[in-house]
Amino acid sequence: MDIRPLDPGDHPEAARVVTDALLDDPGWQAVGPDNRDRRRKVLLGYHRAVVDVTHRHGGPSYGAFRDGVLAAVALTFAPGRYPPPALTILRYIPSFLRAGPATIVRGLRASAVQDKGHPSEPHHFVWQLAVDPAHQRSGLGRALLQRVADTTEAPMYLDTANPANVPYYASFGFEELGRAALPRGATMWFMRRP
Repeated sequence: MDIRPLDPGDHPEAARVVTDALLDDPGWQAVGPDNRDRRRKVLLGYHRAVVDVTHRHGGPSYGAFRDGVLAAVALTFAPGRYPPPALTILRYIPSFLRAGPATIVRGLRASAVQDKGHPSEPHHFVWQLAVDPAHQRSGLGRALLQRVADTTEAPMYLDTANPANVPYYASFGFEELGRAALPRGATMWFMRRP
């Protein structure tokens, strides 16, 4: 396994990894289209923008490579770098427009929930942690979290809508700060590692 900062040439594959890892995530099922193929198209466009915004305004972002293949991604914002400029929201709009008005409304509601749960004190924000489904449960996510932890002295923060992730992050020292309701009955957990 090789963990290194993502290069711009890695961005398309990073967006695919994040999309495939989160396609059936309860948060994206709550926000995205019901049809899985349509949801994948929306997520892929959205995650292409996310990778680019993180590269331009956030970072560091890392990839875990197995045999030269990108297998996992951590997109982060160092303390003081989040949120990105307000106009970056324009980058996400095209993919949601293709999804239709219901997805747009649910996406805006979910974004407001995430923003409200975000802590105000300085922290290192782990925006996306994703492992390609073919490589899950192999230690790549934990290795990426450790790389982020090794690069910061600030508390780390993340949120998740997958209840299975809560004990996983707790095993890495994250504590639950709270939770909130997302559309369609999903829950968002807010977690911090001191």
